[in-house]
Amino acid sequence: MHSFNTFDSSCFVKNGKRFAWLMVLACCLGMPTAFGQETDFSPFARYGFGTWQHAMTPGLAAMGGTTTVTGSTSLINPDQPASVAAVANPTFQSSFFSQAVRLREGSAEAQATTGGLGNLGLIVKRPQRLSGFSLGLTPLTSKAFSVRRTTIDPLLGEVTEYYDGSGGMARAYSGLARGWRLKQWRKAGAQDSVLITTHGMYLGAQFDYWFGDAIQTSFLDIEDVNYRDVRSQISNRHRSSGMTVGAETFHTLFSRFKNKQFLGSLTLKTGVTWSPSRTLLTDYSEVIQSTVTVSGVVAPVDSSFSETSQKQGEVPSKWSAGAGLIWNGKTGARWEMYFDHHRQAWAASADTLAYLMDAQSSWADATRSAVGLAWTPGRKSGKVNRTTWRTGVNWSTLPVTLEGADGDAVPLNEWRVAMGFSTPLKGSRSASQLHFGMDVGRRGTMDETMHEEFGARLHLGWSMTPFVKNLWLTPRLYD
Repeated sequence: MHSFNTFDSSCFVKNGKRFAWLMVLACCLGMPTAFGQETDFSPFARYGFGTWQHAMTPGLAAMGGTTTVTGSTSLINPDQPASVAAVANPTFQSSFFSQAVRLREGSAEAQATTGGLGNLGLIVKRPQRLSGFSLGLTPLTSKAFSVRRTTIDPLLGEVTEYYDGSGGMARAYSGLARGWRLKQWRKAGAQDSVLITTHGMYLGAQFDYWFGDAIQTSFLDIEDVNYRDVRSQISNRHRSSGMTVGAETFHTLFSRFKNKQFLGSLTLKTGVTWSPSRTLLTDYSEVIQSTVTVSGVVAPVDSSFSETSQKQGEVPSKWSAGAGLIWNGKTGARWEMYFDHHRQAWAASADTLAYLMDAQSSWADATRSAVGLAWTPGRKSGKVNRTTWRTGVNWSTLPVTLEGADGDAVPLNEWRVAMGFSTPLKGSRSASQLHFGMDVGRRGTMDETMHEEFGARLHLGWSMTPFVKNLWLTPRLYD
């Protein structure tokens, strides 16, 4: 029998310089919380690095996690370095989330709740310029889990096994991006023409640093007081530096005008990202102790095994590719559809990262595909800013295979369906927005006898930009 324990884990600035320093300070203050990132709760977190976190930005999560091509010019996309060049204004972005998970294995069920800080990001650039600088902090993996199993031994009596995990990894990043756009004259009637932007390309590079401590503890509690209990603890303190490069392009497939009046246009967007393999350094420690319980306190008696070492592994390269179609209507209505695909060959690193797996699991290649849709209604009289509605779906093969009941390797899969919206902040005279997203999904295997999870997650965030007349980072025209 298995059971699971639950786990709870432009008036405020006067000038541009003060705004920029406030945003940098906010990112720095948020960094200490990343050392204990437990953004997810799952018994599957005991394998490898834990559960990987994708699209912790509400606007992206609401579209199923499509990140290779960015549609909005007001969202920070930490997974596509080139998107910085497309963002229209200097922007600060932050978010929080809450997640509820129902765990099921056989006839046993339990629930768990988590929550915490999502993505923090800052883009520094001059308004409407095609180059910019970015920095941020985002959750990467979570090792949070708690599992208990009780059996009856004819000699020892009742024996309870406890397995707990905590911590995880976070990713700090900074990057640069540059864009280019091409304008062409298009016919707007029998004798008229208009100059519009028809093609563009954005290139970006991002340098990041992974860090965090993942701790796994197992405890064997024997009811018979004549036998000592056993506690084992493994700590992996990870760190790794690397980079990601990305590119985005857009092409206006066709546009329609009549008497210089815009009637509509269709635009194709494409994007790619690539991250080369990186070296992972781990401060590894393991200790196995015999313990006794005195007045409810577990006290170690002696250590039967202890190891402290520095291990080194290789994280494989990763690539993604995506595309999107955008229709802009006469009244400003906008339809968007995106698709992207990610792949990472973890099986190639099975030997160097073997110390992160146990005998019942192994590394496997990971893939993730997503489809996202967005709709912005047309303009109405007296209302310039409008709400954008989003939805999407994704399906993934996670980088772990488990050993099934018959000894065969069983892949671990996940799917999620998402929806949400972005709306202008009430009373703001800038392009600042409030973002909301939610997704529901399942994580598990095709083997119904094994553990499976059903979860729902809520994201709430905001992006802040200066008022249009606050031209910070713009040189003065006179002294």
